[in-house]
Amino acid sequence: MTKAKTTKTVKTTFKTTDTLRKGLRAYVGMYGAAYERALPVYQKAVKSYDDYAVRGEKLETAASVYAKDATKTVREFATTRYTKRSAQLRAILPATANDRIVALETNIVNLSKKITTFSKNPVTKVTKKTAKAA
Repeated sequence: MTKAKTTKTVKTTFKTTDTLRKGLRAYVGMYGAAYERALPVYQKAVKSYDDYAVRGEKLETAASVYAKDATKTVREFATTRYTKRSAQLRAILPATANDRIVALETNIVNLSKKITTFSKNPVTKVTKKTAKAA
């Protein structure tokens, strides 16, 4: 005797509210897991940001001090460089050239004085008659 196999069909009824609630819990659980994974990365980034801000503040202070002293330092450097170079040039030029420059400068001063005296005292025109009388 062979027994006939009977197949049972199972009818499952889904309750919509239970399925919706389960889906919502899965959705919230997924975001909770993502938050837990992202939290250490966020905390490390905030710590690094604060460290970088402290480093930047130190650099800013150093740069502002350097900028304030820059004009003084450049002026001193330029003055020392100028005096050194001018001394080297004076040593290279022959002494006669230096003497000639001094002589020309004194001539310029004397001529400038003459010009100012002439401009203050107008010169009368010399004519032939006044030249013969003298």
